[in-house]
Amino acid sequence: MLNLYNSFTKSLEKVELSSDDVKVYLCGPTVQSSPHIGHGRSSVVFDFFIRYLKYLNYNVSFARNITDIDDKIIIKSSEQNIGFKELANKISKEFEQAYSNLNCLSPDFEPKATEYIDEIIVYIKQILDKDMAYVSESGVYFNTAAFTDYLKLSGRKLEEVISGTRVDIQDDKKAPEDFALWKFAKEGEPYWESTWGKGRPGWHIECSAMINTILGEEIDFHCGGNDLIFPHHENELAQSKAAYPNKNFVKYWLHNGMINLSGKKMSKSEGNVKILNDYIDEYGGDVMRFYFLRAQYRSPQEFSEDLLIESQTTFNKIAEFIKDTKPGPIDKNLINLFEECMGDDLNTPKLIGEIFLQINNSTKLDHLIQNDLKATIRYIFHTLGFTFLKAETEQLSDEKLANYFDNYGIIFESIEQAMNEYIIIREQHRTNEEYEIADVMRDSLLKIGIKIEDGKKDDWSWNNN
Repeated sequence: MLNLYNSFTKSLEKVELSSDDVKVYLCGPTVQSSPHIGHGRSSVVFDFFIRYLKYLNYNVSFARNITDIDDKIIIKSSEQNIGFKELANKISKEFEQAYSNLNCLSPDFEPKATEYIDEIIVYIKQILDKDMAYVSESGVYFNTAAFTDYLKLSGRKLEEVISGTRVDIQDDKKAPEDFALWKFAKEGEPYWESTWGKGRPGWHIECSAMINTILGEEIDFHCGGNDLIFPHHENELAQSKAAYPNKNFVKYWLHNGMINLSGKKMSKSEGNVKILNDYIDEYGGDVMRFYFLRAQYRSPQEFSEDLLIESQTTFNKIAEFIKDTKPGPIDKNLINLFEECMGDDLNTPKLIGEIFLQINNSTKLDHLIQNDLKATIRYIFHTLGFTFLKAETEQLSDEKLANYFDNYGIIFESIEQAMNEYIIIREQHRTNEEYEIADVMRDSLLKIGIKIEDGKKDDWSWNNN
């Protein structure tokens, strides 16, 4: 059984699908700047979801778009004195690298907005033909007053609504909440020819047109961050229902929570964006995946380097426990717990808790039963997209580490134990004002992949490079 929270009905629902062929659409990035931690969370949590659908033997058709034309892309490319295509291609490659390093499944379809201009124009024409949109001096706009179910997804009141941040407030709109389907190009801006004039698509229309072209008039799951509920998904729903009033469009709307920094939502406007690829390079894709696994996907998730280090330590304990085993769904009790947790609105924190409970109790188990447990834990993590490649490489470094710490009279048993003793020795040199020796210890340690950060709460972090 799979129960998921539907953002449209605002309730937990038992998922009922009409066939084993499941259609999933995830709102992908607007490629104006490098991917950040929030992009990583959305891509990973819905990767967990898609992998679990496949585990349940559904045939998944998965589409994730790329918005490669947008007001902000035009502005950013102009600031960098390059073409919008050059900027979009450059940033798209950064996202592609991040997805790969996070071991996210490649989508079956990854459409770019600029590749579907003809389909977008046809889609807009359908909305105009149904008198749900109008042409003005600045573009073609959706007439929200003509759509009675507007704001049903977000639950907002009309008086609370202001134009979305990507939609310029234009004097020629019938109402402030009306949104652009097609924007007429200003001098020097990129454009495409259309029936109404030279211009480019609005932000929302591309998703409706691409879903319709690639997946059909109705899909099962529409996914994205909860910052997209309004205005993006609200407007997407309105225009899709306007074009195809007798179709359901989306059966289940799924949204992940935002990343917080000290209780503040991470956003470009706050100037607190954390670059995703930097952290993947430092900690590895598995640790980043595990960090995202530790929070329920709909909840806000706190972010800090301390939490990444903690995730790294915890993940390495799992890697140590299951090393030298092959994955297999042998322990039926644990498999049942896995399905129970994932079926409960993808409750991954509960799953981790259950796994650690099993690990902690494993010392009482017969050797063969313990091996079955290890194989099953590896199977679960394999199902959720973990590779353990970096963790296992770290395990292969034990001999090298033992030789290093032996120079300081430390018998190596584990990285945590050896580093605790090492730091005591180094701190004694610092206390004696023997800073040159302390610096040599820090720099030589860095060469084997361990970084000491004086003044930081956790003192050191393991960076196997």
